[in-house]
Amino acid sequence: MARVEFWGHAAFKIVSPQGRIILIDPWISGNELCPVKVSEVKDADLILVTHDHFDHIGEDIPALTQQTGAIVIGQPEVMRLLGDQGVKDDNLLNGGFGMNIGGTVEVKGIKVTMTQALHTAGAGAPCGYIIKLEDGYTIYHAGDTGIFYGMKLLGEMYNIDLALLPIGSNFVMDPYQAATALTLLKPRTVIPMHYKTFPILVQDTAQFEELAAQKAPQVKVEVISPGEVYNR
Repeated sequence: MARVEFWGHAAFKIVSPQGRIILIDPWISGNELCPVKVSEVKDADLILVTHDHFDHIGEDIPALTQQTGAIVIGQPEVMRLLGDQGVKDDNLLNGGFGMNIGGTVEVKGIKVTMTQALHTAGAGAPCGYIIKLEDGYTIYHAGDTGIFYGMKLLGEMYNIDLALLPIGSNFVMDPYQAATALTLLKPRTVIPMHYKTFPILVQDTAQFEELAAQKAPQVKVEVISPGEVYNR
């Protein structure tokens, strides 16, 4: 059984059926919605970084890798940035070379495919991830992105069980785009993310839920608050 815990904004902790722990965009320090402190994170196997904006890469990855021994997955430019911050090569994918869009790696039984995302970044290009757990359960974390038609191809190729989609508008998809994205991705379940954190973002999921019910009624919408868990 997969366990998906929301840490607010775009940050998640995923526990795989065999107990592997995956952190995605673990922005903890400075994230008022995050339910955990850096010092409380003692175990992690993988840390996935979608891009280098402060509310995704944060400042905590050096400490997290020291505490957990986790391997960080990201693009080469992000690897160099983290290396400059003190993360050891042993904790960076492929000794610091990382990976790039279209590539797939398998680390500790978890298959990770890097996908495109329509956004901006200071280093490298923004991305998302397809994460395939040991039992085949497949999670798509879209990263920060607008809608793009390639989502249809991702849905066809990867048979997505759970999509983690931004809905907050301004910097990412608005609720209308996110609901429309469900018709392309065709996941079984969706958890909305990247809303409420800042005043300029959409503050709740009501509009997304309404539009999702209209556009993609076959998709189950799971709204979880920071600190809550979705067990599939």
